[in-house]
Amino acid sequence: MHETLESVQLKSKKVIDGAIKVYLIFLSLPLILIDREAQILSLLMFTSLSVHAAGKHYFRLIKIPIFFLAASTVVILLITDGKEILSLGLLRVTDKSVEVALTTLIRSFATLSALIYLVLTTTLPEIVSAFRFLPFFIRELLLMTYRVIQHLIDDAFRLHMAAEARSGYFGFKRWINTTALLAYSLFLKSLRRAEMFDMAMESRCYSGIYPVQNVKNKGMFVVAVIVTLLVAGYLL
Repeated sequence: MHETLESVQLKSKKVIDGAIKVYLIFLSLPLILIDREAQILSLLMFTSLSVHAAGKHYFRLIKIPIFFLAASTVVILLITDGKEILSLGLLRVTDKSVEVALTTLIRSFATLSALIYLVLTTTLPEIVSAFRFLPFFIRELLLMTYRVIQHLIDDAFRLHMAAEARSGYFGFKRWINTTALLAYSLFLKSLRRAEMFDMAMESRCYSGIYPVQNVKNKGMFVVAVIVTLLVAGYLL
């Protein structure tokens, strides 16, 4: 059964909840980016929280970023100048390249761990609710775009599964034709979906203010512990 990201977010076990969770992540990012100790602590803490919150979905979500990070790390290892420590034909690894690659890898994973925790436990409406100080039209645009994209992702998945069941991707020429038809169908569905969405909003007396659920802050002690450890790691 296809499970959407939104359903994972709603079912996740939230040790920290409410607007405080969004503020924690965004305020932690500067410390994570500049300090090695804060990066290691962040990686351990947010990875643990993510696994507790979403279990196997954490590993599914992190697979693609890991692929790109691994490729980038290999490139850094091979192009950075310094004292040579390993040679493989025309390719060589230096002490400086190992240092830069390791620093980049830890920083990237630490930042990624914090953002993935936010993604796995927080829907876009909750994030927008936390940033009520943004101009109204920006918040409304974000929410409406998010809702339409969620429906289009579900439609794309169903169309893809139907085409695959009918051997629509067997052979390059058939793959091109099927992909073109799917894109055309999604385009028509997006127009129809936008029209239906507008009609539904008007029928419910939409006043121009998109309803957003207010979530009570939870896990203040955990937030205090995380902030204390990150600041301590930065200062020590």
